[in-house]
Amino acid sequence: MSGAPQPEPYLLTRVHGVQPDAPHIRLTVELTANADPRVPLRPGQEVDFALTLLPEGSGHRYYGYVMAQPFAGVADVDRLGGLSLLAVGDRYASSVEAGSTRTARFTAVVRHEVGAAAFLMPEVRAGIIAHGGSSLTSSTHSVRQQGYRIAPLPPQSRVLHIAPGYRGAVKDLTAGLGERVRLVGVGPARFGATGVEPDGAVLYTPFPHHLGYDHFPYVLDDGDGRLIRGQVTVYVGDAVPAPGILGG
Repeated sequence: MSGAPQPEPYLLTRVHGVQPDAPHIRLTVELTANADPRVPLRPGQEVDFALTLLPEGSGHRYYGYVMAQPFAGVADVDRLGGLSLLAVGDRYASSVEAGSTRTARFTAVVRHEVGAAAFLMPEVRAGIIAHGGSSLTSSTHSVRQQGYRIAPLPPQSRVLHIAPGYRGAVKDLTAGLGERVRLVGVGPARFGATGVEPDGAVLYTPFPHHLGYDHFPYVLDDGDGRLIRGQVTVYVGDAVPAPGILGG
């Protein structure tokens, strides 16, 4: 139906419920989100979720649930549309009658104080009232399939290609990461010397006669004291000098 809520692009979890004594009565529940689960979520980031109920057969009523516990301490659930938190407080519920479908929506906001190693793994259940009444006649266990790692910034890495006899500069390590992000440390390399210029450019000078690969770490601060480690991979070999390469 035009204007009806639609699922989000990334499928996180799909669960199937079946009424044991009437297997033609089924329910598929899908949880989708607008954030790619392959990319970590950042503190403060908002994620839109959609819970879609797809019933089959002539059941009395069909229920989809999002469990509350996986969000506790990690993200605040807000802007509920088409589902509500049950009185017991352990799950958010939406329901639909036979012959129709329903997509309910909510938003989760990742907490700023969440730990760097935190995960958000939503759990979904399906329930059916097959023949009337107010009690479920079948229910699945909680199912979780995909979720999110919480990280202040995306994984950080750079590549530096240097011609023999030159030194390299890696600039703008904080570009596109927000105004509060800053470079706070650069580690040593095995086959060269590293340093930082006043403008924030990181220099790498290979030791004499070194050819081939090397690497060194660097550390960013996200502005709230959370540290993110990155790595620069260096290759010293024959190449045409390119931007970021300085004469030795």
